[in-house]
Amino acid sequence: MFLRPVTLVCCCLVSSLTIVAQAAPTTIETLDMWSGQVNDIALRKLAPSTGFITDPTHWQKLCKTWQPDVKVPGVDFGKQLVLVGTVPGPNRVIMRPAVDEKGNVTFLVAGTKRGGPGFGYKLILISRQGVKTIKGQSIAGKGVRGTVLIPGKVRSFQKHMLEIKLWEYDPFLADVGAKLIDRFQVEKYQHQDGQETTTPFTVGAKLEPRKNRRYYITVFVLKNGKRTHIGEKDGKSGLCNVLTNGNPATVKIIARPVR
Repeated sequence: MFLRPVTLVCCCLVSSLTIVAQAAPTTIETLDMWSGQVNDIALRKLAPSTGFITDPTHWQKLCKTWQPDVKVPGVDFGKQLVLVGTVPGPNRVIMRPAVDEKGNVTFLVAGTKRGGPGFGYKLILISRQGVKTIKGQSIAGKGVRGTVLIPGKVRSFQKHMLEIKLWEYDPFLADVGAKLIDRFQVEKYQHQDGQETTTPFTVGAKLEPRKNRRYYITVFVLKNGKRTHIGEKDGKSGLCNVLTNGNPATVKIIARPVR
């Protein structure tokens, strides 16, 4: 006689729980993966405290230090990022990243338990698509990001240098020159005609822009210190203003030979 009301209440409770339940995080696709061991424990400090890398400068430095005998893997940081995990000792790292419905990626770092010097590392390449945060931290980052594009119609060259500089100046002081804030360089830079060469970059990642200052970047390809090509925002001549006063933090640079 009293069973029906109780059953009805239970059904309502179950229905309520079903409505508010959130989908469990799903395993995120791994695009590529690199792992190994480093004997010098002091080099572990190059691992980002955030657990991920979103800029090519940090990536180049970490790879050249942790695996100096291996060519630095190419990563398009405009579309991808790298998760980083380390454990003490000459151990194998275990990581299983997952993403939830809000675009937050989480992962735990574990490893085998061998004793010894150094540390083990794992680097996991994932797509930025659908990812907003990693462990609750935004992946947007700071500084100026972009891509340098050399069209296929540009003649081939080898052993040049790509140099990108970020400058700061006070718009109210006409007699004071701009201050160099940061630079991004690629040595042994090369291009093959008939093919597009694209190079992602980040410059000024540690900069806190000042509202009363203006910023711009310069992009040049050099050979023995001489400028051979110039990079222009969207292929249009003029100063490439960035960051403040309504200017963008992400730019597309198209390079052409210096006239």
